[in-house]
Amino acid sequence: MLRSLVGSEMCIRDRKNIMEELRDKLLDWAKQFETPDFIKDDPIFFPHKYNDKKDIEISAFLTSWIAFGNRKLIMQQAEILDNLMGNSPYAFIMNKVWEQYKENTNTFYRMFTYHDFFCICQRLYNIYQEWDDLEVFYEGYNNVIREIQTDFGGVKGIPKLERDSPCKRICLFLRWVVRKSPVDLGIWNIIHPTELYIPLDAHVAKMAHQLGITTRKTEDWKMVQQVTNYMKTIFPDDPCRGDFALFGYSTVSYTHLRAHETPEH
Repeated sequence: MLRSLVGSEMCIRDRKNIMEELRDKLLDWAKQFETPDFIKDDPIFFPHKYNDKKDIEISAFLTSWIAFGNRKLIMQQAEILDNLMGNSPYAFIMNKVWEQYKENTNTFYRMFTYHDFFCICQRLYNIYQEWDDLEVFYEGYNNVIREIQTDFGGVKGIPKLERDSPCKRICLFLRWVVRKSPVDLGIWNIIHPTELYIPLDAHVAKMAHQLGITTRKTEDWKMVQQVTNYMKTIFPDDPCRGDFALFGYSTVSYTHLRAHETPEH
């Protein structure tokens, strides 16, 4: 009986040590990778080009809309998108330059067509025609993610309300515009960083599984909550900082793997 109790205490102590070690590593990775140098190779580079709030919002919203798949391809398409909008995304929307893409079934990005691009631009136009900016439009709502799903419902790439989607790209957009950090834009004040959720995709889910942060097999909203709640124990005032910690883990792991690969002869 005594041996069993001692063994149990040792297991608890070992688990506590492992959790503390992981906590320290996540803090280190976040500090190491959330730097201005991160921006140049990330889609957030494009909204960072602008100074006007409305230009930043529109660039961020549309860039986050296509932020899925291979990182290199995302950057290529984000540059095409940025070039389409010229020197001002706001002017592009309000001057209805996007109307030329109506019914255009050519591929815009992956499964998106130019008509899908037309549809999301049309929704943005309707909002900016009546409101000063997106932040003012969403002020006062308790669940901005759900409101975006409602206002852009039917646009390809915007998750349907009835599905338990992780809403990765909406969460990414909100991370960008809410957090004031060396990387993120921090132009919104209507949401506090503690209210943000981790932008979850297959890669983030894989990292979270490897670190024991989540046990869920399905990449759904429950997994988003589980990973975000864990990050709140590490970064209580800013759980989305954990996004950079997971990026750091994936980068370190990849570097370690490449270093141990057997060279071909």
